[in-house]
Amino acid sequence: MKGGRNMLSTPTMSIFEKALDAATLRHQAISNNIANVNTPHYRTQSVAFEDELQKAMAKGSTAFTAYRTNEKHISFGMPSLQSVGPKLRIDEAVGPMQNAANNVDLDFEMTNLARNQLWYNALVQQASGQYNKLRTVIGGK
Repeated sequence: MKGGRNMLSTPTMSIFEKALDAATLRHQAISNNIANVNTPHYRTQSVAFEDELQKAMAKGSTAFTAYRTNEKHISFGMPSLQSVGPKLRIDEAVGPMQNAANNVDLDFEMTNLARNQLWYNALVQQASGQYNKLRTVIGGK
């Protein structure tokens, strides 16, 4: 629907999409960390997303935002949530692991992997719930 608003591209669904992207990138980063647990000089990777999203949403609750129906329109008001996205970071801190040149803590990474999987599953359930609500409204049931 060019020039118009897509019913499925709501701010809520946009946040779910970005959060799922962040969870996917975080899973890849954690998997890399686990795979390189014995690699000398390897530095752990992490993903920053939630703090940036909270900052953008906090600004949004107090700022006026212009509604744009076309990407070519001039934007003003709060920064768009579209500018918020997951960012991969490299941790330069040296950890207390057996290899001083490697900062991977396997127990910590396995815990993060489980936590991230639960987070991803919760996001999928919530996004599915949003789509089910739309389906109910459209179907008139």
